[in-house]
Amino acid sequence: MNSSDIEQLTDELIGVAVLSLLRDNSPISTRALITRLRSMEANEPDSQRRKLLGQVIAEISNDNLSSLRRDAGSKRNEWNEEGGDNVYQLFGKKQPESTKKH
Repeated sequence: MNSSDIEQLTDELIGVAVLSLLRDNSPISTRALITRLRSMEANEPDSQRRKLLGQVIAEISNDNLSSLRRDAGSKRNEWNEEGGDNVYQLFGKKQPESTKKH
């Protein structure tokens, strides 16, 4: 298989997984997609497709973990830039002025 065949089969497998989630009225999330792909992998008789499903699952899992870490890091940086406080105190500190009247 060349790389374009692998990419096409990868897209097809992800598409089948997403369509099966939609058909079952399941929530669409990364976790649900990975679970469905694992189910497909366990029931796949073709060894090449089973191997590719494992690679797709690993890639999605790694991407998801990386984005979670990146999101957590950016939230941490936002808190540090704001001095660690995103709550306006009722007394003591001056609240930001708003142009809204109601």
